[in-house]
Amino acid sequence: MDLCKNCGEKLYESSRFCTNCGSRVAEDNKNMSSTQKTRMEIKKNRSKTRILTGIGSITGLLLVISVTLMVKDFDKPKPKPKSNVAATKTMDQSKDKDVENNDQASQEKSHESSNLSSSEHILPASDKRVMSVEDIANLTKGQLRLARNEIYARHGYIFKSQDLQTYFSSKSWYHPDHSFDGSLNEVEKENVDFIKEREDSL
Repeated sequence: MDLCKNCGEKLYESSRFCTNCGSRVAEDNKNMSSTQKTRMEIKKNRSKTRILTGIGSITGLLLVISVTLMVKDFDKPKPKPKSNVAATKTMDQSKDKDVENNDQASQEKSHESSNLSSSEHILPASDKRVMSVEDIANLTKGQLRLARNEIYARHGYIFKSQDLQTYFSSKSWYHPDHSFDGSLNEVEKENVDFIKEREDSL
């Protein structure tokens, strides 16, 4: 809204004369103020447009970054859990229960021992190659226990379980060795874990 140059009264945009003093409203004055208003509005609109464009660009950039990070994280290979083979590098003699794994049915163990006493080894190559499912598929739980401990017996491990000590003492290849610290090669470690898994599943 413009002001009359003569008396200062407020003028409406459509007014050609001042309602207070009757002076003629200058056309160029009206045009100038409307032009100024138009310019101001254009400037305001431009500022708003720039701000909105900037916000939109930043939002889009953040969205692209977050999606990229999510995709990279999804494609990243998951760390593999440590295997039992790596966890059992050396065997502590104080953990005889882990080596010998005493079953509650000791009579069954004695029975299995007597049945196998005629043969020298249950798994002859268990210290040289990794056993397969076929190698141990037909073994009973008691036989698996003997096969697993046979790996330690080859090194002269002295068993605290009487039935195991009696069984391996009957073998010509078994020579007790008090200096054996329970260390096994990688193939033997893997076979111990493999046989134990099968044993626990029965």
